[in-house]
Amino acid sequence: MKNLKSTITLIMILLTTLSSFAKKDKPPVIITKQIILNTTIEKAWKILGPEFADAHKWASSIKHSQANDTKSFNGSTCSERGCDVSGIGNIKEKITEYSDTEHVLSYDVYEGMPSMVRHMNNYWKLTDLGNGSVKLEMKMTMKIGGMMGAMMKGMMKKKMSKTADQIIEEFKYYTENGTPHPRVVKANKKK
Repeated sequence: MKNLKSTITLIMILLTTLSSFAKKDKPPVIITKQIILNTTIEKAWKILGPEFADAHKWASSIKHSQANDTKSFNGSTCSERGCDVSGIGNIKEKITEYSDTEHVLSYDVYEGMPSMVRHMNNYWKLTDLGNGSVKLEMKMTMKIGGMMGAMMKGMMKKKMSKTADQIIEEFKYYTENGTPHPRVVKANKKK
């Protein structure tokens, strides 16, 4: 009986500690990537900016994407899109920054992420390097919370980093070749 009380007390202390740890405001998970594209900035921006709703054409992790409205955000063709993402399901994204002159696109994922993801933002910037090459910079920022978030933060960061590597590789391939990456073609056959 004494061992049972000690075990229960230990479990209660552990749960209380984990719960308070999970409630504290943690720094966001930030993943940054960059890659050089062998294309013009106009071609890369057209795919990233004006064709924002069509990410399923070049990203293997996106089964389908579409504009959710026809409202313009600072010149964009829509202000929101919906995506069916492999392993997650349907998400909704809202543009928070868009510039045709600066070649910047930023959007929040405001619906559809697992509950441990309290906030997620993706930021993309294209920089013309001249001679038909463009630097792509991507930054993903995730606020993760809750006990489950505290336990899975490292795994989430690793998975999202791998996904970001794939996304920029597939974007590069599409901008340079005008056709989807072989991984995208394979994913589309499974649909």
